[in-house]
Order: sequence, then C-alpha cells, then structure tokens
Amino acid sequence: MKALKIIGIVLLTLVVILGIAVVLQPSQAHIEKSIVIDAPAEAIFPEVSQFKNFTAWSPWSKMDPEVKQTFEGEPGTVGSKMNWDGPKTGQGSQVIEAIDENKSVKCSLTFGGYDGKFYSEFILAPEGNGTKVTWTYDGANDGFGAKAMWLVMGSMMKGQYEEGLMDLKKLVEAKPAVEPIPADSTVQTQ
Repeated sequence: MKALKIIGIVLLTLVVILGIAVVLQPSQAHIEKSIVIDAPAEAIFPEVSQFKNFTAWSPWSKMDPEVKQTFEGEPGTVGSKMNWDGPKTGQGSQVIEAIDENKSVKCSLTFGGYDGKFYSEFILAPEGNGTKVTWTYDGANDGFGAKAMWLVMGSMMKGQYEEGLMDLKKLVEAKPAVEPIPADSTVQTQ
C-alpha cells in the first residue's frame, strides 16, 4: 500500500510539473535559425522562393518521402502555393505572401486540423564573402492544447530548421559559381 502511495505522489508531481511547463510556454511561438552560405544571395534566392526547389532541401521532404505535393501559381511570385499531404507530415499548404528579390520571402502556412495562420520567412543578408540566411517561424499558441503541442513541436522544429539550413548550404555551395558579367563588357561579332 505504501508503494502505491509513493507511485501516486510521484505521478501527481510529474503531472503538475508538466502542467506548469505547458502553461509557461509562450502565447506567440517563434523560431529563428541562421547559417552563412558561401554564395551570393542571387544563388540562394531561387532555392527559398520556388517551392519545387524548396522540396530538394526541405527537412520534411526527407522525413516523409511518401508526401504528395502540388503546386499552384507562377513559381517564385506572390500567391504561388504548395500543398502537401503525407503520412508523416499531414496536410497543409504554404503561400508566398511577400517577396523582395534576393532579400526575403514571407509565407503563410496552414496545417490540417489546426486553426489559424502561421508564418515562415527567409531573410538573406550579405555577410563577409557569403550570405547569411535566416529562417523564421511565427504563430499563435492559443490555449492549453496549443501550448502543450508547442512544448513538443517547438524543440523538434528547431532541429528541423537547422537540418534544412545545413542541407540548403550543401546544395548551394555544391553548384558551380556563376561569374557576373562585367557592366562594361562588349559583345564582339565577326
């Protein structure tokens, strides 16, 4: 009987600690991860602004190879959309809301079974001889359930963002460098 009482107290303590951890989660979720890529923004921008290119380095494409994706609209423009449906990633969509060529791409995200909109943004800024790429996520954690989900999903997403940025870096840096054409060059014809 004494052992059951101790087990009960331990379980109750764990539930209380977990409840406190959930309540202390932020009401506004935010992730921000960055990496410096040894390439100009012009070489990186197509990879973050065109959804078909995004799937080549996205951590979720690797996590769920059976995902079915569809694309709508003109690639790399405001309003272009990617829908996904996969056994591990679930259903959702991503739409480009704002774009500033070679500087930033902001997308709204919807996830099947969750109300509200969430946002993701890529920000490209010169850093040394390369480009610093910052990938952000923002969304509301409304209510106990959303905060409980964030307790688990937040740390998992941070790791996925880091993995995706590392794969983006490998992809871009493996491509041959494109030499810019000097402004004063002339075309010679024979």
